Amino acid sequence: MEDIVSGALLFTGERSARGYRINKMAMSFTAPESRARFKADEEAYMQAFGLTAAEKALVRQRDWKAMLDAGASIYLLLKIGACTGHALPHIGAHTAGRID
Repeated sequence: MEDIVSGALLFTGERSARGYRINKMAMSFTAPESRARFKADEEAYMQAFGLTAAEKALVRQRDWKAMLDAGASIYLLLKIGACTGHALPHIGAHTAGRID
């Protein structure tokens, strides 16, 4: 039997499928030109990746915890954070409920 840390989110196949659109968009931020396009027009960029209205709202609000709950991979979430000027300590504090 595996040890599971209480309260930890397991990144399962089901969770990955739920977060597919957010994760795919986040992965695109590997390319500098993609980051530039996102920064120039977030709405159009999110639309191009087929994000739902709810997913777009999470990204717009930079709601890191809700994006994780929606299936975003923490590693890919960090790409969104880097693109939007939010470092790992900020994202971690938000997901831990220490800041809004």
